[in-house]
Amino acid sequence: MTEGTNFSAMLSPDGSRIAIDLQGDLRILPAGGGEAKVVPGLTEARLPSWSPDGSLLAFQQYLGGYWHIFVVRPDGTGLRQITFGAADDREPVWAPDGKSLLFSSDRAGNFDVWRVGLDRSSPIQLTTAPQDEIYPALSPDGARLAFVAEAEGERGRVLKVQDAGGSVRTVASASNEMALPAWSADGKSIAYIEYKGGSLGTKGASSLRVVDLGKGTSATDTAKGEDVFVGRPQWSKDGGLLYTADGKIKRGRPGSAKVIPFTAEFTVTPAPDYVRKVHDFTSTAAKQAKGILNPVVSPDGKQVAFAALGDLWLLTIGDPKPVRLTNDPFVDIEPAWSPDGGKLAYTSDRRGVGTMDLYVRDMASGKEERLTETVESVASPVFSPDGQRIALTALASDDWHANFPYVLDLKTKVLRKIHGWTFKPSVVSWSSDGEALNYVVLANKSHRFRHGFNEIFNVPLDGSSPKHLTPTSGKSLGIRAKNGGIYSPDGRHMAFVEDGVLWTVATNPHGGFIATPRRMTNDLADQPSWAGDSKSIVYQSADVLKRIWLDDARIEDIPLNLEWSNAIPQGRKVVHAGRLFDGVNLAYRDNVDIVIDNNVITAVEPHQAGRTGAQLIDASKKVVVPGMFENHIHNFIINGEQTGRIALSFGVTSIREPGAEPSEGLEAKEAWASGRRAGPRLFTTGLIEGPRLYYPMSLPVNSMPALELELERAKRLDYDFIKTYERLDNAYLKRSTEAAHEMGIPITSHDLYPATTYGVDAIEHLATSDRIIVSDRLSVGGKIYDDVMQLYRQSNIMVVPTAQGYNPLVGSYYLQRQGRAFRDVKQLKLLAPRVLASRYLKAAIDAEGLVDPDLGVAVPSPVTRLKQAGVVTPPGTDTSFFNLGFGIVGELQYYVDQGFTPAEALKSATYQSAQLNKVEDRLGSIAAGKLADMVIVDGDPLANVMDVLNVDQVIKDGRIFTFEQLAAGAQLGKAQ
Repeated sequence: MTEGTNFSAMLSPDGSRIAIDLQGDLRILPAGGGEAKVVPGLTEARLPSWSPDGSLLAFQQYLGGYWHIFVVRPDGTGLRQITFGAADDREPVWAPDGKSLLFSSDRAGNFDVWRVGLDRSSPIQLTTAPQDEIYPALSPDGARLAFVAEAEGERGRVLKVQDAGGSVRTVASASNEMALPAWSADGKSIAYIEYKGGSLGTKGASSLRVVDLGKGTSATDTAKGEDVFVGRPQWSKDGGLLYTADGKIKRGRPGSAKVIPFTAEFTVTPAPDYVRKVHDFTSTAAKQAKGILNPVVSPDGKQVAFAALGDLWLLTIGDPKPVRLTNDPFVDIEPAWSPDGGKLAYTSDRRGVGTMDLYVRDMASGKEERLTETVESVASPVFSPDGQRIALTALASDDWHANFPYVLDLKTKVLRKIHGWTFKPSVVSWSSDGEALNYVVLANKSHRFRHGFNEIFNVPLDGSSPKHLTPTSGKSLGIRAKNGGIYSPDGRHMAFVEDGVLWTVATNPHGGFIATPRRMTNDLADQPSWAGDSKSIVYQSADVLKRIWLDDARIEDIPLNLEWSNAIPQGRKVVHAGRLFDGVNLAYRDNVDIVIDNNVITAVEPHQAGRTGAQLIDASKKVVVPGMFENHIHNFIINGEQTGRIALSFGVTSIREPGAEPSEGLEAKEAWASGRRAGPRLFTTGLIEGPRLYYPMSLPVNSMPALELELERAKRLDYDFIKTYERLDNAYLKRSTEAAHEMGIPITSHDLYPATTYGVDAIEHLATSDRIIVSDRLSVGGKIYDDVMQLYRQSNIMVVPTAQGYNPLVGSYYLQRQGRAFRDVKQLKLLAPRVLASRYLKAAIDAEGLVDPDLGVAVPSPVTRLKQAGVVTPPGTDTSFFNLGFGIVGELQYYVDQGFTPAEALKSATYQSAQLNKVEDRLGSIAAGKLADMVIVDGDPLANVMDVLNVDQVIKDGRIFTFEQLAAGAQLGKAQ
């Protein structure tokens, strides 16, 4: 390859060599250009910096889930790690004497500037402001320190200079991001990069700027149209600059800079032809339910309540057959016992307006009472120790990230907000005295990056200051969406999950930790709940329930036999299609019959009039297309029953969810497949993440043994694919890829390289910055360069772009362009009022702020370039319930605007999506032997792809749903 993306280039002190960090490889080439050869023995190395004598290169390397500072000789020998610990150490630069390095680190909380000697002595903190202070650079004489800081009290960045006496002054400011300052040789100027990412209708932009310290002025030093990369610039003695832009290394001044040509060789490994998992789509044999949610032991330790297949169940320990407590087509979840065991609280959307409410069931009489009727959904109820109150959280429709803690007084029925919002916290655990709430929250390390740790948040109910608690510093507790820190009823211990296993820790009366945590299990553990005597804990271990005693750590299995089977209609159906788009061929077939036996297509043949012995579906004046896939969406169970019907109403018969709480995803998969709720088929997984995380469904992995437990979970829960995320170490990604293929399932990642050397099957999004400054797959200006294109093309990896469909404004704009209105889309009648009124949808419905998405992308766009290179791009939206279905339609129209024909766009959403999910032998096209998933629409989607909105009927798994049935309500789910 001859181009790079968002890489840095640094000239050696003797002017003979240039070091670059291309796709995380540290490489060296002659100063005049030539082959960029890899420095061997490194993993992911970024931001090289030459020592003053040119004998060493300092760089940041990602290892073990964190960035650390390393040095190495240019030939790869003498590799030494300089910084250590559970912190991100970034952006190293040398002190002029060559004896120490400056870097930014969040080891003390937010990011500050630090110094460390090559002797690896304890780092010394140089800045201490509460704002992030990053990108250090020492003046040539070593007397002044330049760095970038957050602007105080406002958005944006400032460039500051601190003199030898500690005095600090601001020399430049911007409302955009500022990065990587570099001093001129005479110490009179500082060059830096300013950039701003793109947004809907607005292109991202970057520039090289120079501040004159004498004049106090800052000016752009970028040629018109130059796509400057976010890499540290470097001054030459003659006042020129070495920098990277437009895929190239450049030397001189912008506008007249000369290109230094380079070549680089990469080795890629396409995904192997592994033996694929066998999906059981056609059998009616009984299957063991694996989507077991919220198991909680009764106070007397004799029973376990849990949710599965849309309902609540009660298991008597010792009798493997549970008793169904609720029986309806809605979502009934999150059971919680009262302290005396006489009542069971839970949440349900049974009111039928798309909102989860709180219910309480009297266990003796079976009588139930709804206790809330809020606009927003409530979640995670837990009784107080005295049984007089229930703690819960409420979801904000305007921001699905936001959950607010409340306490409901059962006597007065008054809900009281306890604290501000947090990002999807865990279930609450009361203090034993009932005076405080404890729940696991995301504890961010800094404003700079979104990642942090799962930690306990202790909120006193008297209004005093809350505090963060953690039993193990520098480690995340387990899946936040699934696991809290659960205090024993006697207040003497807390149970928690870390590294995939169960732990306990002794606590004082105030909930503080007073001993070293005790590891209780070696097997997977989730959702611990205490018996009322505080002597035992019931927990979930992937697909089984277990109980452990606190005194001697003995473990017993709790047998559970709950079965379900595929809901497959019996008999023959014949669909008379006026026009058929089969998903493979790019033109219609006219006047054909599609013969369906049970849930399988057995023939596609010319129309035969007068057929008998079959249910006839007249689509003679309509178009039939395969059911579409939505390949990247996050559908949370708190959104209730409606999501399945919404998906089907838009013609989406298959969903790939790359990131779900595993049991939650399985519950939806089994409920939809069994017909308990109407919905598409679901391909689901977990979300394997490094030690720092963001999303509530992330599975934090701190070690290779912890990774092996997560891979065991994937096998036992029968994942359909594996998804790895932003902070997972490369060695762990490699092992995950091997394990996925051993299981016969694909793996997808956010990483392009080195993922493409491991045989990863797919990659999500066009760009992700993840753990680096900006994406190395797409420039700030939105361009793809040769390194990325070749890695995509030669690895045969599939790319789910999530380009524009995530935003309902996009689909609304396309409809307006055609003289139509989003508010007239009939599927909107299925959405809950709270969703329609949310900021996500209201502007799109009111057609406010509509803009052509093409205005915000490069020309040609990344999607166009991927198509031209033959890279397969199955569509997904990375949206949630508020844009389910409509987002895919917007994404497909965007594809058409980027050069796809409507038929090619539809093929990407059908057959090529089935290829992504490794089920093209059963799904994605309409042909004999395929499953009967198809959509009957009005109009001509091969002329106007948005005509797929005109859904008349949907056939999923051989079952017919008219649009009117889908819009009518939840009764499509069957009671059993």
